[in-house]
Amino acid sequence: MLPLTQLSGWQRRVTEGPERTRGREERAWLSSLPNWLTGIVLVMILVSIAVLVLDLQQQTRRLASSAADNMQWTLGQAEVELMALEIAALRADKGDDSLSEVRLRYDIFYSRVETLTESHRFEALMQIGVMPERIEEIQAFRKTWLPFIDGPDEALQAALPTLAEDARSVRATVRDTSLAGVEFFSQQGFAQRDSLSRSMVRVGLLTVTLVILLAVLALMLFRLARKSDAEARANRETRERIETILSTSLDAVVVSDEAGRILDYNGAAERIFGYDRNQALGADMADLIVPDHYRAAHRRGMDRFRHDGDARVIGKGIVRLDARRSDGTVFPVDLSLARAQSPAGEIYVAFLRDISDRVRNEAELKRARDRAIAGEKQKAELLAVMSHEMRTPLNGMLGTLELVDDKALDARHQRYLRIVRESGRILLRHVNDVLDISRLDAGKMTLRKTGFDLVSLLEDIIDNQRQHASARGNRLILVPPNPELHRVYGDPERLRQILLNLVGNAIKFTWNGRITLEADCAAGLESVELRVTDTGIGIAEEDIDRIFEDFVTIDSTYGRSTSGTGLGLGISLRLATVLGGELGVESEPGDGSVFWLRVPLAPPEEKPMPEAPSPERSERPPACDILLVEDNEINRLVGRDLLERDGHRVETANSGEAALAILATRCFDVVMMDISMPGMDGINVSRALRRRGGINATTPVVATTAHALPQELEAFHAAGMQAVLIKPLTLDAIRKVLTEVLTGNAPDRPAPINAPAPGDRTAVIDEAHLDEMRQELAPARLRHLHERFLFEMTDFAHAMPDLAHGGTDGRATLAAEAHRMAGSAAMMGAGRLVVLLQEIEQEAKAGDTMDLDARQADLAECWQTTRDALSALLRPVEQLH
Repeated sequence: MLPLTQLSGWQRRVTEGPERTRGREERAWLSSLPNWLTGIVLVMILVSIAVLVLDLQQQTRRLASSAADNMQWTLGQAEVELMALEIAALRADKGDDSLSEVRLRYDIFYSRVETLTESHRFEALMQIGVMPERIEEIQAFRKTWLPFIDGPDEALQAALPTLAEDARSVRATVRDTSLAGVEFFSQQGFAQRDSLSRSMVRVGLLTVTLVILLAVLALMLFRLARKSDAEARANRETRERIETILSTSLDAVVVSDEAGRILDYNGAAERIFGYDRNQALGADMADLIVPDHYRAAHRRGMDRFRHDGDARVIGKGIVRLDARRSDGTVFPVDLSLARAQSPAGEIYVAFLRDISDRVRNEAELKRARDRAIAGEKQKAELLAVMSHEMRTPLNGMLGTLELVDDKALDARHQRYLRIVRESGRILLRHVNDVLDISRLDAGKMTLRKTGFDLVSLLEDIIDNQRQHASARGNRLILVPPNPELHRVYGDPERLRQILLNLVGNAIKFTWNGRITLEADCAAGLESVELRVTDTGIGIAEEDIDRIFEDFVTIDSTYGRSTSGTGLGLGISLRLATVLGGELGVESEPGDGSVFWLRVPLAPPEEKPMPEAPSPERSERPPACDILLVEDNEINRLVGRDLLERDGHRVETANSGEAALAILATRCFDVVMMDISMPGMDGINVSRALRRRGGINATTPVVATTAHALPQELEAFHAAGMQAVLIKPLTLDAIRKVLTEVLTGNAPDRPAPINAPAPGDRTAVIDEAHLDEMRQELAPARLRHLHERFLFEMTDFAHAMPDLAHGGTDGRATLAAEAHRMAGSAAMMGAGRLVVLLQEIEQEAKAGDTMDLDARQADLAECWQTTRDALSALLRPVEQLH
């Protein structure tokens, strides 16, 4: 048996697994790597010291056996022998010595010179400085007197004085040679001693390095010893902790050998299976705890694993199986089976957990979930059926009420009829909301994606809700959207439904405030952000997460004064999800709310974006079809209202590119073309229309512009335009120019129609033009144009300083915006402001930053005067409506 207290080794291996064990071994090898490097460095240092010591010994031996002293003695003796020759010659000449003594001294000197010239020890000395010349002089002396020395005595006796004299003269040369040799060999001795000293220093440094390295190695060994002690303590503590965990574990731990005999068995196993430890140890695990219906499979699996290594349960994580208690009860368990090595061979460790309670709870939860799903399905089906069944009679009732002639009723019954109609409409909206929720929750809401003009959709929402907002004293404002939003791709009806819910909700909880609708595509059409901002009561932080729930109204007191089921935001959230976007809110109590919607509106890349169908007009008087091309929204709205008021069918385009796209698909009687537009201007659009042919190749084109110089009129004619209409547009001018171009009575050269008189543009406000606007436009439209003009002009005045100093691109943008605002100001009859804006446009085009700086103060003063005058003139209209 393997006692529980001896299982720490396999416990650690089972817990870590082969990968972690291998990882620990790799880390151990990496930790031993510095020891290997230290050993290598030590060996290299020892080898270096040995080499240096051998070199030091060789140099010491060379110094010990140096022949420098002998060679210096030889050099010194050469001078002595020459002096002895000189003395011998002098003494022989006086008769004191014999000629044989002279010959002996000469032979000794000869041998000294021979030693100097022939010995390899003096070879280096003979090559330095003037030594070769001195040696030649000495050898010349030796060669000169050699015949006399070897000749007859009479000749030598007669030459003795000369020999002594020549020996005296050569002796100086020999002395210099000796001194040079002494100096040369002294330098060699110094060099050898220096080399020896350097070698000794190197040996010392290497020895010090070796000592330091040995000290570091000793420190490392000390730290490793302490670390090993710490690891031993940690391992001991871990082993004790694991033993405690296993002995007190709520999970059964059963250890068996390859034959299936139980080697160990903890307390939890005794409690779970009902066998005590003595009964379990040594028993066959299959007979003890494996149910009858699993026993054969268990044995086959163990046999297969022992023979083929095919593990289907071992090391496969947690597996749900059945186990058997001592009383024969079968119950579910989670089993995790692993194998490990022990001194006695391979063992198998099984961790088993009784999950009977969990299985029962899961079954109960599943039954409860099924009941809840069935109930929700029945509720959804009931809501859908009731919505359909209620909407049918409601539509019939509302249709019948529309047929009732309220003019035949007295005032009291007319009021009753209005109440019934409005109540029926409210009830129909509630029914439609419930039906939409049913469809969205059932996943049956279908999208009809197409290309559409988001800017026009936002304008329609503003027009639709303006009266509702005004009834509560609110101003409804549309911030000018990015021109790129004129062509987007998505489901316009579902988007309209979300925005109407958000705007309606903002109106409902705002009194005498401001509601702003914005659209931003700074991140591209892949994520267009739409924001509805109000100055209403706001939402408390704890209620923000609840407002998107169904049938929730946050403020019951406020809610009583407003109708609603609390479904609008829930439907909007579901629709935003269906559209692939997200909906959220930011709010503070008393500071209003900002509801934001981010939704992808980019067209698909694989195919061109389809055009949205043109909206049908409710009024179709017998007149002509007109395409109004205008990038300025105020001018576009006024122009369309004036044309439709006169009975024409009007299609609008906000850019030259959009105009060409429309002209390629539909025939028009007249095209009213704005000249200055971003991108493709009116002249280029007219040229392209005439050049490419098509169904509108001969359609008359009327240029609309704020001013036209003579050279510009020639350019309009060259581009194929038949007439020029000067802004601001008036009904009389429109009638006149349409009469000319439709009857073919237009002049050969386009002449400006509706050109302002000189005095028209000096007054702050052209009241006559403003009166005409009052007559031609509905009060609500005029009020909307006024608010829009105030917003855009204020924004332009604030942006002008940054644009003026924004470089070439900034000034180009300033010129385009000044031109656009001049058209809007002309439409509102602000003559003085028009002149100032046109001057700003020209100076921006010229790049004159100093003049633009001076214009900022003029613009601020002129705009303040114009705004006050407009407000004073239009306030009576607003008060009446």
